[in-house]
Formats: sequence, structure tokens, C-alpha cells
Amino acid sequence: MPKRGDKGHAGIELALGIGLLMIPAALVVLGFGPWSERSVLAEAAAAEASRAAVIATSVDVGTAVATEMGNNYGLTDGQIRVGWCGALPTEGGNGSCQFDRGSSVEATVEVWVTLVNTPWGSMGGLWVERSHVENVDLYRSFP
Repeated sequence: MPKRGDKGHAGIELALGIGLLMIPAALVVLGFGPWSERSVLAEAAAAEASRAAVIATSVDVGTAVATEMGNNYGLTDGQIRVGWCGALPTEGGNGSCQFDRGSSVEATVEVWVTLVNTPWGSMGGLWVERSHVENVDLYRSFP
């Protein structure tokens, strides 16, 4: 026969267990998919942008390639940023890129990741940054 104070608080423990343990764990698991997708997008956009810039000898062409890749994933222009040759994307992005034979061109792409999407809007997010360096061919002919 249970004593008077040993009845327990199962309802409170269940509510706290779900609220403090299960909901944050579910949010972390649900946020991993978009983060992983945008991380791969940032890496691919940096590689394609730097290659396009080397071929066209213009960072504007590379920026357009990265922006178009982001638009294909449903990102707006404010959700993808490109920086060149050491300049951060938040600072305007245009560094001092040289397109001479044997030089290298670095593209840094930042992509916005929304962590929680709800029917009422999105909550929270972070920037994912990836870089890629493309070398200008030593035997390249310029026009």
C-alpha cells in the first residue's frame, strides 16, 4: 500500500520530458537536412563560380553563375553571397583577383540556411560558407 506522498507526478514528468528533451531533439534532426543541402550547394556554387570566372576572366560572370545556382534552389539574391580572392562576401566581395597564367582565383560562397520552417514563417538560421580555389592554366591562351 503506497504511502501518502508516494503517488508520483507522471503527468508533469511526461510534459517536461517531451518539452525539454523530445522537442529540441526533433528540431535538431529536422534542421540537419536543409543544412546539409545548402552546404553542398555552397560548395558546388563556389567551385562553379571560380571556374566560370577563370574561363571568362571576370568575377562578374562567376558571381552570376553562383547567384543562378542559388535561384535554382529557391534562394533570393539576399540569401546567397559571393566573395572573391580573399574578400569576405559581407564586405562587398570583390578582392584583387589576378587572371595571369599560373595565378589562382578563390571564390567564397555563403548561403543562408533556415533552421525551422513553420506554416507561419521561418525561425532562426545561419550562414554556411564554402570556398574553392581554381588555378589559371599555365599554358592558357588569352584573347
